[in-house]
Amino acid sequence: MSIVISKESSKFTQGLQVLTGENAMLCHQCKRCTLGCPSAYAMRMKPHELMRALQLGLREEIYWSGAIWTCVSCETCNTRCPQKINILRMINGLRELSFAGKGDYYNPLPAVPGFHRLFLSMVARYGRMDELRLGFLTNLNMLTPFKDIDLAATLLRKGKGRLFPRSSRGARELRKVMARIRELEKESV
Repeated sequence: MSIVISKESSKFTQGLQVLTGENAMLCHQCKRCTLGCPSAYAMRMKPHELMRALQLGLREEIYWSGAIWTCVSCETCNTRCPQKINILRMINGLRELSFAGKGDYYNPLPAVPGFHRLFLSMVARYGRMDELRLGFLTNLNMLTPFKDIDLAATLLRKGKGRLFPRSSRGARELRKVMARIRELEKESV
């Protein structure tokens, strides 16, 4: 397969660099990011391959691989990179571009962006994570509301979850911080 690097593909990589402040061209493919990645086994495009695809401006291949949604944001790749590239920041930038594209980019894992939004809205509302509610609402969004009902019943019976979650003490302050972040994001656009 021959790869043609066009002006459009280099604009994509440059746009990501402007957004994240990270330069994919610094990667020299040592593979240390991939060797430490706990999600690499599940990725169609490993972290070092993602960096190479960014260097080549292969936007479609990056989004079709689903790698940005498989990443668990553990930052192992960042700590292992001898070039000090913040790979996670680049992945988060790709996620942002995917959301901003409003359908431009294919996501082979369609439930994942919804899961991220749901997770953040729940943390903003309660100041903490409520696994039972997150699981139920995720299944509801995927049109399988009773998928894990036996697991939910077991968790409730063992006292590992609450039917009606309580807010944490710092929930109000966290909501203020998250609102401020949204304001700053709007200003930067």
